[in-house]
Amino acid sequence: MPRHPRKFRPGSKLMVPLDALHPTQITVGGYHVAQKVHVTRRVPPEDRAAFLDRHRVHLVVGPEQGLYVVDHHHWVRAWHDLGLTHVPGIVHADASDLDVPAFWRHMVANHLVHPYDEHGRRRPLAELPEAIHDMRDDPYRSLEAFVQLAGGYRKVKTAYPDFRWADYFRRNVPGPFDTAHEFAAALAHAFRLAHATGARELPGYLGPLPC
Repeated sequence: MPRHPRKFRPGSKLMVPLDALHPTQITVGGYHVAQKVHVTRRVPPEDRAAFLDRHRVHLVVGPEQGLYVVDHHHWVRAWHDLGLTHVPGIVHADASDLDVPAFWRHMVANHLVHPYDEHGRRRPLAELPEAIHDMRDDPYRSLEAFVQLAGGYRKVKTAYPDFRWADYFRRNVPGPFDTAHEFAAALAHAFRLAHATGARELPGYLGPLPC
């Protein structure tokens, strides 16, 4: 009988080639990626390894030992844009013993894949990007990220709260945000909307702004 490769335990730490990573999302926020590029560049060389370790890419190991990113897409895209070739990862789960259809059923059932495009529309799994550099820009994902960083809502550990906030802003903040000035104006608008009653069912809602 053929021997199967040894499975990784959850929490196993790896150093992996960046160009071997497969996204489980179609989009990232371009402005948010740029912010992470800036943050990474400011880290002194002697502190770079420890910094990357704190932001390890969360991975699911799939069929034929494929590596699928399930968290920190923005960090890994930023590191790609900086020209890094290898990045630290941590294994969320090893599903390498599943065949391809069973693997994707597992990913969907466990909320480990989110195939929504830059217009907030669900797309077939076949449209997931093959590589990190193929992910597309959704400016509303940047908008929700900066609203959260500004304290507009609380970060919570539920399935894809960032996408829910991005879709809320997509419905209520008209684009495009092609310039820094337009994005700043949209961010101010979105921050106020994060505290409006229309957002009260969203994860991490903090309530109305004080008068």
